[in-house]
Amino acid sequence: MANNVITGLTCSDILLIPDLKEAVVLAGAGGLHRYINRVNVMEVPDVIDWVRPGEFLITSGFPFRDHPDLISDMIPQLNQKGVSALGIKTKRFIDEVPARALELADQLDFPIFELPSSTSFSDVVRDIMERVLVQEARELSQLQSRFQKLSKQLLHGDGIDDFLRSLDGMLRNPIVLLDDMDHVFCSPQAEELEFHLQIPIWIQLRDEASLGICFITLGERRIRAYISAVNDKQMNQCLLILLEWNQELTVVDQLTIDRVGVLVGLEMINANARREVELKYVDQFLQDWISGRIVAGEDLKLRAEACGCPLPDQTMNAAVVGWLDMKPEVKQMQQAVKRIRARPDLQHVKMTIMEGELAVTIADNGDSPLAETLQRLLTELNKVFAKDMFVFCIGEKVNRPDLVHLSYESAKKINHIREICDFREPFIDYENWVFSGCCTICRSLKKSWITGINM
Repeated sequence: MANNVITGLTCSDILLIPDLKEAVVLAGAGGLHRYINRVNVMEVPDVIDWVRPGEFLITSGFPFRDHPDLISDMIPQLNQKGVSALGIKTKRFIDEVPARALELADQLDFPIFELPSSTSFSDVVRDIMERVLVQEARELSQLQSRFQKLSKQLLHGDGIDDFLRSLDGMLRNPIVLLDDMDHVFCSPQAEELEFHLQIPIWIQLRDEASLGICFITLGERRIRAYISAVNDKQMNQCLLILLEWNQELTVVDQLTIDRVGVLVGLEMINANARREVELKYVDQFLQDWISGRIVAGEDLKLRAEACGCPLPDQTMNAAVVGWLDMKPEVKQMQQAVKRIRARPDLQHVKMTIMEGELAVTIADNGDSPLAETLQRLLTELNKVFAKDMFVFCIGEKVNRPDLVHLSYESAKKINHIREICDFREPFIDYENWVFSGCCTICRSLKKSWITGINM
């Protein structure tokens, strides 16, 4: 679908209106691109309290008949209020617009028109508002057409990726969707520009930028972006971001993003519901595997593949997250599990909740050493839990997936000793900790463990 760019009625279009064809631009020609969405007549001195953004303000000059210089004081205030332009009928109450007012208008690119003495304000209001209303009707029609097309697309179950592809074609600018797990979905243009790699920028927008228009820097370009919140009611706000990359954003484009955010939210709710069901099976498998309830190697392999969690035949460690002062709620731990599973660079990590605690397995990934993976896990969990709230107790390394329950048991014992001795180092590793020197109590506990005495 082509994007017919709608520009709206601008100040320069005023000169095309028959009743204003003899009007003259006295100053502020640099602002003739400003949009006009209404007309207001000023015949009282305190009009500043009543003006609205986008207005074309017209006056006979009556309020300034005795003090024309007051116009100069009013120009910056009108500009700050968002008034688009000022039209003044001269020769009746004032002879000319003061030079200071024209100078300020040029500095601010605030258009000032000199209106013919024969100008009828009622005709001007009618002519301009007719054009504004026709333009708004066109915009509403285009907005409704877009919304209907995208609604049908989601109803047919094409999914978020196809939805963003259609939106990309409509708006002719790249779009980025940031979900509550900081997972980035890109439209085709955004994917081509590798915006999926700019995750810190999109997260920063959630944390720092307000909704609506903002400016961001991508590479060497500083551009405008329009941000809308997706109505999905998740813990973190989901954002739909339209980037002004190829062409200027129009009002209809911004309204489109706002309207379709509801559709995106509904689709994400459905996707999350499906994912929750799938993850229940994954959690059940992980719990059975880590606890050692799956005895046969063939059964382990079949269940892993059925759940979409193929297990690499390589060495790995299990770990338990130990809480230092206060244990978080289960919902918060579930949020942590979702974050880890959503990270493409942590697919060699499996996390679930076992016996009310976070249990982790880390496969020996040649590209990511254990220490590096643990640091990434620490960074991610710090986004969910308070800093210095937990430690990782890493169990003994095992050389096959079917032995991971042994590593898990050793991780639990390390956590038990850590609680007694109040260790607070972020990483407590079996290999480097079991035989290290420490307090008398701790040495006794370790000796009991190593010699097989029941602690």
